[in-house]
Parts: sequence; structure tokens; C-alpha cells
Amino acid sequence: MKPKVVFSRCFSEPVRYNGEVIRDDFVDRLKKFVEPLYVCPETEIGLGVPRKMLVLMEEEGEKRLVQLETKIDLTEKMRVYGNEKLKDFEKVDGFILKAKSPSCGVNTSKFYRKGVIAGRTYGLFANLVKERLSHIPLGDEAKLRDKSEREHFLTKVFAFSELRGLMNDPRPDELVKFHTRYKYLLMTYSQKSLKELGQLVATNMPFHEKVKKYKVGFYRAFLRKPSIKRHTNTLMHLMGHISKKMSPKERTHFLSLIGRYREGRVGLKTIKELIKSLAYRFDNEYILLQKYLEPYPEELDL
Repeated sequence: MKPKVVFSRCFSEPVRYNGEVIRDDFVDRLKKFVEPLYVCPETEIGLGVPRKMLVLMEEEGEKRLVQLETKIDLTEKMRVYGNEKLKDFEKVDGFILKAKSPSCGVNTSKFYRKGVIAGRTYGLFANLVKERLSHIPLGDEAKLRDKSEREHFLTKVFAFSELRGLMNDPRPDELVKFHTRYKYLLMTYSQKSLKELGQLVATNMPFHEKVKKYKVGFYRAFLRKPSIKRHTNTLMHLMGHISKKMSPKERTHFLSLIGRYREGRVGLKTIKELIKSLAYRFDNEYILLQKYLEPYPEELDL
């Protein structure tokens, strides 16, 4: 099952306020690995192409969506549209919207106070996504140029897609297999969640109740990006499965790489690839099935 990702329509069609199509290498590459869905809040509330520019204005502490030249306030129209539109997107795995847009920017949209730029905020539609679908990964193309943000986003998108597949046909044996595959990724993100979800899988309760709770807990586990310390802990746990078969020089080399990773001199992928190579050599299928080692297609690594 491919992840379902919602993109701003201007990444593929000339619907931007000035008629441009926005090109982004990461967005173009990602589309090949997902089921793309599209949205353009501004044209879908009836605005044409090209159109007068919209801006966010703060009035009495509230952000209003206003057409600058005509002074037409489109706030309520956008809110009504957005709340209805998001009903179509309740089973998606991620959103990539247009940076800086007063509708779609993800904390990158300018807002004005008394005619002067006062800061950055969420576009009006993006803010509705954040509020109503808070568990779904949300980014814009500018935010996702940051390597750690992009990795965090992709990890969640592909994990949540696989979870959605599980929820479509939940069975006890498949839940156990799913949890086993995600053990070390969950450990990296939240040891507390790993423990709670493991206990839930083993608990004797009605299965339909169990999978509902598992879904909520799995989403919650991925709220925060993991630190280098957490990744290091996971890598050491994985090494523990094969350390007795490694030569002294191999162990020394592995620990040296860990030290350099902590210092920022070696990438995480380098160590993951070493662990995979050792797991292949020692025929350790348990390590090789772990989603932590490849949480999303490696072709998406820029």
C-alpha cells in the first residue's frame, strides 16, 4: 500500500496566484512513491488565476485572510471550505503544502499588524489541518529542505501508511508482526510508547478495542523527532544481537563509528548500512526485518 499524501495543487498545475507552477526536487521525487492527492484552497473557494494577492492580517489577536487590494475578508469562507474539505482527508498519511502561502504555509506565512510584517504563522488552511488532523505529518517544501525535518516527515508518512493498511484488515497475528517490525523505530522515538504498546499487544482484551488503542498510541509515539542520544541507544541495542559473533576489531570499529556519529562526523545511514551488512553476514533475520534500518525508500534520501 502506497502512502496517501496531499500536495498543494500548485506543485503540478498553474493555479498559483500569479499562474506559476512550483517545481521542487523532493516533491517531484516523492510523488513516485506515494498516491498523490491535491488541494488548492484559494481556487477551490472560487478565486481565479491569476488573482489578487491574499495576506494574513492580525486584528484583535486573530489572523484574518484578506485580499489586499480589494480588502475583501475571506476568512470565514476559507474556514467553512477547509472544515468540509478535511473530511475527505481523514485517512491520508501526510500533507506537503506551499511554503509562505497565506493559505498553506506551515509556520512560514507572513502576517501583518497595522500594515507592518509582524511575524510568521500558519496559513489559514494549514492551520485547520494542524488543528483537526494533528497526528498527520504536515510540512511545506521549505520546511522539508531541512534534512532532519525531511527524515522525520518521511518516517512518519511511511509508518502511518503501513499502520493504515493494518487497520484495514486487522488480525492478531498481523498486529504482532507489525509491532515486531517497528520495535526499534518505536524505541528510538519513545521508549515509553514502545513499552505501552508492547503491553497492549500482549494484553487479553477484545481485539477490536486493542487495535483502536494501538492506533492512537502508535500515532502518539511519533510526536517528537528523536535525538542523537536516542538513535545511539537503538544502534547499541541492535548491535547487541550480533556482538558476540563480531570480531574484536569489528566491535572496535563499530564503537568508533558510534563515537563519530555523536560528534556529527559520521551519518546515521553509514552505521545502519554496517549493521545491515553484519546482519546479512550472520544471517540475523530479526535485525533485517526492523523498519528502523530503512523506514522509507532509500531513493528518497537526497
